[in-house]
Amino acid sequence: MRTAHREDKGVIREALLDATSALMRELDTIDVGILDIAARANVNHGMIRYYFGSKEGMLLALLDRDVGVRIRQLEALHRLRISPTERMRLHLNGILDTYYQIPYLNRLIQAMVRDASAERVYHIAEELLKPIASAQHRIIEEGIATGEFRKVDPKLFYFNTIGAADGLYSNRFTLSAVFGGIPNADDALHERYKAQTVDTLLAGLLA
Repeated sequence: MRTAHREDKGVIREALLDATSALMRELDTIDVGILDIAARANVNHGMIRYYFGSKEGMLLALLDRDVGVRIRQLEALHRLRISPTERMRLHLNGILDTYYQIPYLNRLIQAMVRDASAERVYHIAEELLKPIASAQHRIIEEGIATGEFRKVDPKLFYFNTIGAADGLYSNRFTLSAVFGGIPNADDALHERYKAQTVDTLLAGLLA
């Protein structure tokens, strides 16, 4: 009985996170209401307070889940016996896929650290963002050591990467108003954009 109860709690918790993520993507905003989230998850809105303490707590849990998956993928990437160039290519493809799947990511991070407690800022910076930046730095150093990469500033290359990855998916208005009325990137456009962006970033890195 206790195991079943824990499983039920886990299902409801994940349903709320899934509902929040889906609404943010569909509405192109992080400002989604708890009643809408609860309705999408098909639960009472009081479940948000029960499982997360507050809407803010739920958003932090969503950020932990979204980024945590990518950190584990990076750890697996570093265990592969491949060249720095191929490792970077896979890494960049993964970042582009992340922003296609989670276009609200940067907006959510900025909202969660604005006027936040020092403890939360530390958690987001040290446990969610620095592992990704450090992993990319490690690949760059590996590539420089093998002669595959020219010397670049890893910090600036990180911003090159995130800016390029976020640009298409967080700019629905520009995509729609300037480039042919497309409401948002679909799978085909994402694959084209990913290929071009990864090639462009790698071209600036290769020796």
